[in-house]
Amino acid sequence: MPQKPVISMGYKVDWFQCTEGSKNDEILDVLDSNFWYFLEKIGYNFDDFEIASPRYFYNSGLTLGRYVNIYYDDEDKGINQYSPKNVLFQFTGQGSTDLALKLSKYLQIDDFNKVWNTFFKVVMNCEVKVTRMDIALDDYRGVLDFDKMERKLQRREFRASKRSYNVVKEKNTDGTIKGETLYLGTRKRHQDGYLIRFYNKYAEYKSKGAILPAAVENVITGTGTHIWQRYEMEVHGKACMNFISKILDGMTFGELYKSLMRNSIEFLKVNKSNKNKAYWSVVDWWADFLEGAGKASLAEPEKDVDLGRLLRWIRVSVVPSLHLLDEIGQKKGFEFYEEIKNCSIGPYAKKQERLKEDALSMPDADIKNYLKEFEDGDY
Repeated sequence: MPQKPVISMGYKVDWFQCTEGSKNDEILDVLDSNFWYFLEKIGYNFDDFEIASPRYFYNSGLTLGRYVNIYYDDEDKGINQYSPKNVLFQFTGQGSTDLALKLSKYLQIDDFNKVWNTFFKVVMNCEVKVTRMDIALDDYRGVLDFDKMERKLQRREFRASKRSYNVVKEKNTDGTIKGETLYLGTRKRHQDGYLIRFYNKYAEYKSKGAILPAAVENVITGTGTHIWQRYEMEVHGKACMNFISKILDGMTFGELYKSLMRNSIEFLKVNKSNKNKAYWSVVDWWADFLEGAGKASLAEPEKDVDLGRLLRWIRVSVVPSLHLLDEIGQKKGFEFYEEIKNCSIGPYAKKQERLKEDALSMPDADIKNYLKEFEDGDY
């Protein structure tokens, strides 16, 4: 039995991308698409989108905070000969969370298995083509040991349908490892199938100075597992529609993920008396992981940060240091708060753009309550 409970794991749709074309091969206007009509119903407003640089051979682009992107062709501009001549709707990791929460609110459903199941039915009815989906399994207990996995890969002690693997490590200047990603398979444009990656999400967030989920690191109480590993499948092309069809046929995310992962790789116990790997058994820790993955379900897609959490984090972790620097400035002849105002910053991150959109649509009474808590430090 595993020492760390597998109930610590939960799924999240971390990228969703689809295209819709016209039935008569003419250029489709975004506002005339069936999928946009549905997005409007659940709360997206076309006026909130800004013009963005086109990509993927389209001649036009729109974006909502860079976390929801739309690419299309404008008939008044020159059409690239390589253009797909359809409309591409792209929800990044932050965008997929935003989509899930809007769906939940619109459908008045808190069960995210039902939320995505209902959404997939809409996708099929809209007759769009899903071209990419990322299915992330988040682990806050460290069920898998990346060092063990890497040793098995190096020793070729595994069976795999993927022909290649890669291990990428990021190091600090002192040589210590600050992040590690294990890849199974390769990403190729227009390829049907899926790529798998295992990586340390905790290290990624810490390196960016980002606010972590409370289950990982609670800035108020100091509690948390201080572990966040992500095991992600990046599904492409026809494999996306196959995935959706199987979910609509009754398979759970856990059952399907477990099946795909098992077919992709199995880490093996060495049998010195038989060199044929077909007769080697699967190591216990991998079998336990697959069992846990099969039982895990879609969790509520927790926002990386919202206005309340941001204010709590600033109040607890930042305000004391700001007051200290202000006090030093008063004695040393500089205005620290003026220095902050004069700081130049780059574009907001996607999660910050989404926080801004959420805060601007928040009732004034809620914001006043957040500010009162902030002032009192009542957390």
